[in-house]
Amino acid sequence: MSTTDPASALATATIDIMLVSHTNVGKTTLVRTLLGRDIGEVIDAPDVTKIVTSYDLMVDASTGALRLWDTPGFGDSFRLAKRLRQKYRWIAWIVREIWDRYQNPRLWRNQRVVLDLRERAAAILYLVNSRERPVDAVYVAPELEVLAWTGKPVLAILNQSGNPLPVENESLQMLEWWDALASFPVVRKTVALDSYTRCWVQELILYDEIGHVLQDPNHAIYTKLATSIQADHYGRLDASIEAIAEYLLHTAGDKVEFKAASWFESLKDLLGRVTPWGDSNALQPHELAMQSLAQRFMEETKTVTDKLIAINRLAGVSSGKIVDMAGESFSIDGPIDESVSAFAGGVISGALTGLAADLLAGGLTLGTGALVGAVLGALGAGAMAKGYNAYKEKGKAMIRWSPDSLTQAFFRSVMLYLAIAHFGRGQGEWRRKDDPEHWNKAVGDSVSRYQNRLQQLWICTASGPKTQQTKHECTSVLKLVLIEVLDRLYPETRGHIVRLANQQAA
Repeated sequence: MSTTDPASALATATIDIMLVSHTNVGKTTLVRTLLGRDIGEVIDAPDVTKIVTSYDLMVDASTGALRLWDTPGFGDSFRLAKRLRQKYRWIAWIVREIWDRYQNPRLWRNQRVVLDLRERAAAILYLVNSRERPVDAVYVAPELEVLAWTGKPVLAILNQSGNPLPVENESLQMLEWWDALASFPVVRKTVALDSYTRCWVQELILYDEIGHVLQDPNHAIYTKLATSIQADHYGRLDASIEAIAEYLLHTAGDKVEFKAASWFESLKDLLGRVTPWGDSNALQPHELAMQSLAQRFMEETKTVTDKLIAINRLAGVSSGKIVDMAGESFSIDGPIDESVSAFAGGVISGALTGLAADLLAGGLTLGTGALVGAVLGALGAGAMAKGYNAYKEKGKAMIRWSPDSLTQAFFRSVMLYLAIAHFGRGQGEWRRKDDPEHWNKAVGDSVSRYQNRLQQLWICTASGPKTQQTKHECTSVLKLVLIEVLDRLYPETRGHIVRLANQQAA
């Protein structure tokens, strides 16, 4: 009836945590999310899991193993509870092993699961579908009666809660379930943890609560194993921050040099664009440089997305749609001349509106929206400068990203991390979804508090090669922002957030 991963043989002791629920509530998807790898089948249909299967969540050769068990979902909960109320064991055995085994195989499997729970479970995780109202989930009462019969501590998990909501809204949504489950003495604690859209800090709360219901010697062993799990989560956060910082610093230091045309060539090219016989599609040198810089930015954005997906144990690579997101990330309010938009196309032009163009066109210097030279100004080229700052630097024509654009990149990188950090493994390959509006508010408020530090960081990065100091500053601000955001989104995880903050201070 059960299978065990061979790695468990290394352990000196095993703590078995068993997941149970009504059928089709999401046990397998939660196990996938907690393990960070694909197991079993995830199908929107009842009775998919037919055997009890174990998976090692954490193994330490000198301490022991923490093992998760995926079980078949309860079906006919009322008859299951009735079977377990049977006073005489020999009658119960005959009904179960002779009648139910062949006439009601699903009910027989459920009875075997309950016997397994009673024999081996150190703690039971009971999942409920929080999209249902407790008054409609009539199966919960008999199933908790069954779990009480096992004599093991039960933690209830509110699953399938949907997209992340602000704290105040989530509390209202979950309050009815918390009140309903609190009326059952067998339920020691209720935890909100969606198999699909949880954040990893919520997993740590679940591990904390498991530790609270275990008794020695299991408690002492579990504490060591849970500490290792926590360290793995912290390590993935640090690795994600390092990848994002590398990406941001590379973007901040990226620039393109191009050969500036003489004033005569610039005028001739412009006349060629506005006259019927001219080639309006021909790109000027600075436009080619802008295009090159934007393309490199998008390639780096896709690369860092793929890195974050791998670090956080999610399958799949970033979609080509990441380019659309990258373009939108650097858009700024205000008009941009059509001639600029046309040369790069919809995606790249969106990114280019945030560019700072450091260029010198044969003595005709573009200012912050004004163009020196009556002839070029009269022909409307001044509009081209609205999206850019243009000036001479060391006699070279250069293009690089502006500080404001880089701060937008910082903001978007934090939002990207949140999207990945909330993506439950049970969803399959990672794909980007719309960000909840309250994320934008939380991240925006935090980033604004570090605006001055970020501006100084971009200036330092642009003035010279990347240094350990700029890398340290970038990673520090990133971690501070993420700590603040996670604390705001998940105040119940404050104990872990404080540990992260203390590590940052050290």
